[in-house]
Amino acid sequence: MTFTRRPRAFLNAMLFLGMVLGLLGPYMLLLALWPAQRHVIARLFFKGCLNLTGIRLVVTGSPATHTALFAVNHVSYLDIPVLGAVLSDAVFVAKSEVARWPLFGFLARLARTEFVARNRADAHTQCLTLAQRLNAGDALIVFPEGTSSNGLGVRPFKSALFAALDLSHGAGQVQPISLVYEQSAAAWFGDMTLAPHLWRMFNEGGGQVTIAFHEPVFRADFPDRKALAQYCERVVRDACLLDTMPLSAAAE
Repeated sequence: MTFTRRPRAFLNAMLFLGMVLGLLGPYMLLLALWPAQRHVIARLFFKGCLNLTGIRLVVTGSPATHTALFAVNHVSYLDIPVLGAVLSDAVFVAKSEVARWPLFGFLARLARTEFVARNRADAHTQCLTLAQRLNAGDALIVFPEGTSSNGLGVRPFKSALFAALDLSHGAGQVQPISLVYEQSAAAWFGDMTLAPHLWRMFNEGGGQVTIAFHEPVFRADFPDRKALAQYCERVVRDACLLDTMPLSAAAE
């Protein structure tokens, strides 16, 4: 793989860096003076990322008002700009390793991402922190699978992140969201390396992505957080399977 053979990827990579540098100043200014308006710049950034990676969004349903937690299946790092383009005022919850990624970790910290470690020892403390964000009025975007997948299925939803709802003072409204990628090449999972995959997206594009907002539910409607997680998993999986079926099979 060389730059001379990938002029489109090289151009888009340069445009991406230029966009980061160009929007960083205005974002920092809003963050310091009008923090409630920072999502305006964030949305511009996420939409710019979609343009550079050739992703086209199709949105069904809409985000519910007063949602505390969005529960989403995880396919790729591309999920971040995909969701950020329509939920730019929500807070992402990411694994702690993301904070150490070059450049992207910095951008994630700047966007007030909440980082969680995947171990039992810190689970209660992290739930308290997430509950504080909920009590402060933030809506959280969580990926309950705990890791990304190949996009052809949905892994079991872990219930740990849902525990924050039990520690918050709000009504605990949860909205499941299904992400369906038209191109399986956009999936980033397992031991894939970020840079080569992103280079490929800059060159070839990520295709169409469907964001399906499902009906919101409330924590109080379920006997425990595990039942809530299982419900969200089922709703998300059913929509993903339906969207990935051949049209003839889906019609049967």
